[in-house]
Amino acid sequence: MATDNQFPYNVYGSQQDSGTVVLPSRTDHGQITEYDRRSVGGAESGYIQPDPDDPNISYVSNTYGTLTRFDKRTGQGQIITPWPAPAFGVEIAERKYRFPWTAPLVFSPIDHALYYGSQYVLKTVDGGLVWREISPDLTGADKNTATGEVTVENAKLRGYGVVYSIAPSPLVSGEIWAGSDTGPIHLSRDGGKTWANVSPPGLSDWSKITHIEASHFQDGTAYAAVDRHRLDDYKPYLYRTRDYGKTWTLITSGIEEPSFLNAIREDPKRRGLLYACTETGVFVSFDDGDHWQSLQLNMPTVSVRDLVIHDNDLVIATFGRSFWILDDFSPLRQIDEKVAASDAFLYKPSTATRMNSEGFQGTPFPPEIPKAPNPPDGAVIDYYLKSAVTGEVTLEILDAKGELMRRYSTHDRPGAARGRRQAIADIWITPPIRLTAHAGLNRFVWDLRCAVETAGAAENDYGQAVRGPQVIPGAYQVRLTVAGQHYTEALKVMLDPRSPATPTDLARQFDLGLKATTEIAKNGQLTRELAALRAQITDIKKKAPDAALLELVSRVEAEAQKLSGVGASWQTPANPSGVGAVQINLGAVNFVVDSADRTPPAQAYALYEQASRDLAALVTSWDALKNGQLAELNRALRDKNLPSIDLKAANQ
Repeated sequence: MATDNQFPYNVYGSQQDSGTVVLPSRTDHGQITEYDRRSVGGAESGYIQPDPDDPNISYVSNTYGTLTRFDKRTGQGQIITPWPAPAFGVEIAERKYRFPWTAPLVFSPIDHALYYGSQYVLKTVDGGLVWREISPDLTGADKNTATGEVTVENAKLRGYGVVYSIAPSPLVSGEIWAGSDTGPIHLSRDGGKTWANVSPPGLSDWSKITHIEASHFQDGTAYAAVDRHRLDDYKPYLYRTRDYGKTWTLITSGIEEPSFLNAIREDPKRRGLLYACTETGVFVSFDDGDHWQSLQLNMPTVSVRDLVIHDNDLVIATFGRSFWILDDFSPLRQIDEKVAASDAFLYKPSTATRMNSEGFQGTPFPPEIPKAPNPPDGAVIDYYLKSAVTGEVTLEILDAKGELMRRYSTHDRPGAARGRRQAIADIWITPPIRLTAHAGLNRFVWDLRCAVETAGAAENDYGQAVRGPQVIPGAYQVRLTVAGQHYTEALKVMLDPRSPATPTDLARQFDLGLKATTEIAKNGQLTRELAALRAQITDIKKKAPDAALLELVSRVEAEAQKLSGVGASWQTPANPSGVGAVQINLGAVNFVVDSADRTPPAQAYALYEQASRDLAALVTSWDALKNGQLAELNRALRDKNLPSIDLKAANQ
């Protein structure tokens, strides 16, 4: 996808003369600088509002003011249109209620009353069974006082004009803002009993108030987005008031024409952090709108109609019927002067949710099918580096007692390429994430699994490195080390809220998983040593000077083959108790343990015990081979002035 290179990548978190914090604009692997795209097709215009008290109920609007209350449990959609008489084809001035194409539909965050916009502000408190007009006509329209062709000058006199935005305060009951497409902004502070025109001065007729955002932090503070492109005015108009609309300030510095405004949103967790939806993309402000900069990142130039902040994700809706999601944008909430002045900075990570994948996820789509990745699976860890670091950077995960659970380094060697052809395509295999040290923002995702010594060199039958078990939910620490300086932040891991697992279930699951992966690591080490032996024996057989030495080599090779179970696979292990079969059986135990948050079944314990006994026997036989026939072979090789067999490489 195309990227926006408006700003240099390496100034993320730095400050310009204007006082704004500049974001990166280039998309690199492992960065927060990329949106995920979700496609939406066939949707009609309108809003969907879930009921705050019942997630099974949604309110769905459509054109001409049609409104439906949909119950997911029954599949029934009751029509609750405030006036259900058909409006299609009816002259605008003759309609009881005038609705825009996408009429505002919004719940009060305080009392969960539902508001709907026509030329009036309409309100229901019983799910649409009864609607009340709680405002006069707020548009300034005057029905049937003009005749002839409709023009900009006489449109209001012909009855045109609708309420286009409604914003009940999340702080104060009864504070309701409303804006119309004819220009006025009205405010009620008594739940709709009385209304005052509080419009910014200088706005002419048909300055559409596309969106109003009532502040989450201060009553009387609001932001209003205005669109005047119907008047051939493509300048951005965005206003802020801190005194209930008595005065307004134009806050558009950094947003240039033709980026007229479609919506404005305030971050509910950080005061002064704002997001502007414009006709050409998304902008962000860290200082309550005094300065703006692009948050376009990899999103193409497109009309952004609205966005919603869902926990730590930014979900953006475009006119092209797509969703763009910026997963875990929590660093935006932490950027300040301290970050800008730092050589390195570790952001406080969001709470991570420990989840298991569904038992069956279906066959992956072919690569030519457009699709977006799922959100990162694990703990998202972001850190800032003022400049690229060539020395080692490490990231460590510690438990609540400060004991090391996992360590990553920029000097870690990448995993080896899959060495043999598999029935599973490469695109099905998730590549390991690498710790980076780029200038700017770096992102790493910990998979919530603990380390197992030397397990990284062991692979399952799909060519993937064997993973340690998932950690138990609780408190952890993240420690970043750059140039000898430590940066530490707390990390909370929570259990999937849908999981019924008890602490005892999780402890047993973790215990068996740790035992299995530890044995897998031990078996992997034995496998590498046997492979090193076989490779060197093949070379020695080509150089053996006499039959006696060749016969000794063959005896060692035969014993190694018994231990290896050469040809073992998940289908036909050649030796039911060789290292190949042990690897398969221990992997099967791991698969069972990972399948669900529940106490592992007895058969998994039994298989583990069998595989563990087989491995112990293999280790004993291998030690005997090394100390016996292999030692004898090495002495014979040295007597012939030939290099002896060296297994040290298998231990590196």
